[in-house]
Amino acid sequence: MSYCSSEEHTPISRSRKSSWLISKIDENEVDKEIQEMMDEWRRRDAEKSHVDLIQAALNYCRGQLKELLVDGEGEEEEGKSKPIDIISPEHEERDVLGNLVNCLDRQQKAARQQMYFDKIVQLGLERQALQDESGEPTHSTDECRAEGHEFVMQPVRGGHNPCCEVCMHTIWRLVQWWRRCRVCGMRAHDKCAEDVKRVCAGVLSTRSKFELNINLCEERSLAEQEYQCAECSAPICFDGTSEQEARLCDYSGELFCPNCHWNDTWSIPARIIHNLDATPRPICRAVKQLLSIVDHRPLIDINESTLSLIKFHKELRRVNELRRNFLLMKCYFVSCRTARRLRILQYLQSHSHFVDNAVMYSLKELRELCEGKLLPELEQIHTVFRKHIEEECETCAGNGFFCELCDDEESQENPKDKVLYPFTENTRSCATCLAVYHKKCFERKSLNCPRCERRRRRSEIPKTLTTSSSSDEKETAAGI
Repeated sequence: MSYCSSEEHTPISRSRKSSWLISKIDENEVDKEIQEMMDEWRRRDAEKSHVDLIQAALNYCRGQLKELLVDGEGEEEEGKSKPIDIISPEHEERDVLGNLVNCLDRQQKAARQQMYFDKIVQLGLERQALQDESGEPTHSTDECRAEGHEFVMQPVRGGHNPCCEVCMHTIWRLVQWWRRCRVCGMRAHDKCAEDVKRVCAGVLSTRSKFELNINLCEERSLAEQEYQCAECSAPICFDGTSEQEARLCDYSGELFCPNCHWNDTWSIPARIIHNLDATPRPICRAVKQLLSIVDHRPLIDINESTLSLIKFHKELRRVNELRRNFLLMKCYFVSCRTARRLRILQYLQSHSHFVDNAVMYSLKELRELCEGKLLPELEQIHTVFRKHIEEECETCAGNGFFCELCDDEESQENPKDKVLYPFTENTRSCATCLAVYHKKCFERKSLNCPRCERRRRRSEIPKTLTTSSSSDEKETAAGI
């Protein structure tokens, strides 16, 4: 006689079992338990605020939930060797009196775990609402410093639940305190912040001798790293479990474990400089944080690194030419009141170092150059600057030059009355006086700069007058 078909010897039916569980869960005895405890705490200490009572209830619920979870894991290990068969026809009595009771106990514990978890979320939201109304901080705002990190407490509410980069577990924002480094953005549980081992990328990038690696690194083998992660020394391999998977960092050429390498991608500086290849490649977490911090800093001198690349890359040559023109235009804007009033140099706000030198680039600018975004942007800015100097401002236009080396035969091709500027195309400047001439005229008569000649003559005039006056005085004295 099966359990399902039994009518006389069946103490508990399936419908009765389900209704009993549902009624037990619907009572939600955890709410009553917490409310009674809070009332008892309030009677014992009337000075406690409602926020303090909620915090005490939260701590109690977390402790109870932790105990239930530990007990559940122990029962699962014991149950692996003894599977449960609730409706086995051969062992009906044992099923009813034994396995069924155990199954109900487990379901009750699972329901109780869920009730504690729901209560923790409810109390957390209630505490957050009360603290928002009173204006009190949600938690201690003191910074936690470790290995150069400046961990700051984060709000409970927000978007998705991040991952702790120390213990590699999810940060449940509603029930767990967590911190974030204000410099590199590293995230960690409040309890894990002091156990961090990775040095802050902000500290590394501010050292006086810091330089980006601009050399292509060879991939290191597992034997060279002794089958250990390059950061945390955890065991790694290529044919093991997913927790031991070896992952390559293209920036350093080293191998890392999945905890230190999340398959983040970034453009590698060495590949951009040597090959103008900005394809994102996998890097470890430490390198990701470092490159994200220095992405806007002008740390790369591409002219010194690869002179041959400039000769064969047309866009790079044009960008270098525009940068030299910006430095020449800056001289006009500095002496122009209109340009200072309009703050025309703010067009280069995202590339502020362009008005200081013509050789340094940031990683972001080189990446945009490879993607074809940098040159059109600089061309537009160059057009605005040139229009102001040549057309809109009389002060800047008055600082132009006329080519004094032009002949009548070349007047049609290079008009003499055309105003030239140092940034005008097909022009050259005298290295001594900086006067501007047509390129062809300057190459033909560069040994005789009219402006330098006039300056030389003017400098000799006082010496001639002094010599003639002194000789007249000597003749007069001799005649007397």
